[in-house]
Amino acid sequence: MSKKSVKQKALYFATGFMAATLLTSSVTTFAAPIKKQIDAYFNNTKIYVDGKLVHAKDEKGKTLEPLVYNGTTYLPVRAVGEAFNSSVKWDGPQNSVYVGKVNAGDYNVALSRLDYFSESQRYQWGREPWGNYKGNVIKPWNEESDKDSTGSNYANGLLFELKGTGTGATYGLESEREYLLNQQYKDFKGSFVLHYDSRSSVHAHAVLKVYGDDKLLYTSEIVEKGTLPISFDVNVKGVNKLKLVVTNTNMDMDYSDKIQFGIVNAGFLK
Repeated sequence: MSKKSVKQKALYFATGFMAATLLTSSVTTFAAPIKKQIDAYFNNTKIYVDGKLVHAKDEKGKTLEPLVYNGTTYLPVRAVGEAFNSSVKWDGPQNSVYVGKVNAGDYNVALSRLDYFSESQRYQWGREPWGNYKGNVIKPWNEESDKDSTGSNYANGLLFELKGTGTGATYGLESEREYLLNQQYKDFKGSFVLHYDSRSSVHAHAVLKVYGDDKLLYTSEIVEKGTLPISFDVNVKGVNKLKLVVTNTNMDMDYSDKIQFGIVNAGFLK
């Protein structure tokens, strides 16, 4: 058995697979890399999946060999993924490896990766008409800290945070985003969910509306306490401008009240 000294990133071992060297030709995409001198062993280890020998190679056809470090065998993630007929993708900016689907829908473009065109917010105070408002927040769904009311995490999505405007005065809160699709997609799929932190809120009472070129294409059922995630599949063929509107109606929200909803596992198919 041959012994070789190998320099790698500390993350290389923390993740348990060789993503850095096997999925990209450069490791400089890591933020604040930490170098570590280690002793690794190569012993012509073979990989079998369901009794079939797997020949691990990188994108250039170079043979990749498993290594042993501190008694643990590290396998090339590309070889393992492709052995199970799953694609392997490296996302340098996100420092992430995707085996198989990038997200649950395996979309051409995930909603969270598409830049928005415009954003606006409104509220209804008392019986007055809807007016402009700046208290709500739309931000990316955090796959590590955000969960829906069932406790499920998601790899991508948007979080809509709606905040009360005054004691007993907020009759409605609404946030919207517009995206330019330029007729590039045919389907928009995803789920509308109640955030875990709002799962018991008496103020949660929202619907999602999807507009294509200012024409209403879809209205969800009401999401409130006790509602399971609502899946949607909207035909957006020929749409230039898509608008997503989350509207919550409640008559008792005050300044301290906050409710959160999510459009998750959402993306566009060509």
